[in-house]
Amino acid sequence: MLDFTEFCAANEDDYRYQPHRTAPISSTITPIHNYPKKLRIYLTNASPYWQVCCYFKGKTYKRSLKTTIRQVAIRAAKDYFHQMVANLYGSTITPREDRALLFSDLVAPTIAIETARTQRGEYSAAGLNILRNRLHKSVEPHFGKMPIEKVGFNEISEYIQLLSRLKRSPTTIQQHIVATRKVLNYAYANNYIKHLPKFPSVKINSSPRGSFNLAEYRLLVQTAKRYVHTKIVDPTKSQRKRGRFHMEAYLTISPELQWLIRFMVNSFVRPTDIKNLQHQHITVVRNEHIYLRMNLPRKLPCQVDNLKLEISLTNFLGMNSIGATSPRDSCGLNSL
Repeated sequence: MLDFTEFCAANEDDYRYQPHRTAPISSTITPIHNYPKKLRIYLTNASPYWQVCCYFKGKTYKRSLKTTIRQVAIRAAKDYFHQMVANLYGSTITPREDRALLFSDLVAPTIAIETARTQRGEYSAAGLNILRNRLHKSVEPHFGKMPIEKVGFNEISEYIQLLSRLKRSPTTIQQHIVATRKVLNYAYANNYIKHLPKFPSVKINSSPRGSFNLAEYRLLVQTAKRYVHTKIVDPTKSQRKRGRFHMEAYLTISPELQWLIRFMVNSFVRPTDIKNLQHQHITVVRNEHIYLRMNLPRKLPCQVDNLKLEISLTNFLGMNSIGATSPRDSCGLNSL
């Protein structure tokens, strides 16, 4: 008797189940460590970007993470999870009769309050992300299971001692205490506690950042000019994240670097703001004096509202109308 199990019909592929192009690719489904199992990232055939899905209140929420890098997608998925928790569970709190109100019950509402401030422009998005990380990674694991009315001076002092044993700096300890105070302020505002506990004082030693003198600035500019068109042999971690196809353009020192150094010295603009600076943020004003006016957008990390920095063109370029060095060149860099 002939065995036909080894043969396939000619139209087998036409009737075989074909998953939809937006369905997750099973080999790419990745759960997030230390998070609920229903929080996952995955790839689909419809987009090169990683996707995230999570399950809340009987509904599945999905979103594109707008990145092709897996580690970046994991961080974005965590931020998306915390944002959804704050939006869905942070508006109201239902006290339970079987147990006291815990510190951890007030973390999500506190983050929801700060999220609303961020949406109104009162708080920076970077500051919100830092606050969220401090609450979830340090403050909540320590105070989370304590009843909110039991968090007092002694408990906060023990937390400070714990951070000190972990070799945290006084500035870092103070910032964690600020995050703790936000949760307690929310509890006090909603009458969950009768009064705010007294906080131990943490002395912060001022350590100003280092600065360059005029000779060091000259050396910096001269070195940037000397190494123009020089290729960087060992790329940094941030450069490697761009991928091998997009990294080549960033491995060669361009002639604009020396001008960028002079521009930053004269305008006091930080590197994080330079990344977001565009032509539309610069206006050339031609009056009695010709100068540049910088209208910094709200999305810059410095969160400056309607800040206008006026930079003299003659000061920046270091040359006046007859070609001599401008006396307004305070740093003396432009004559190099």
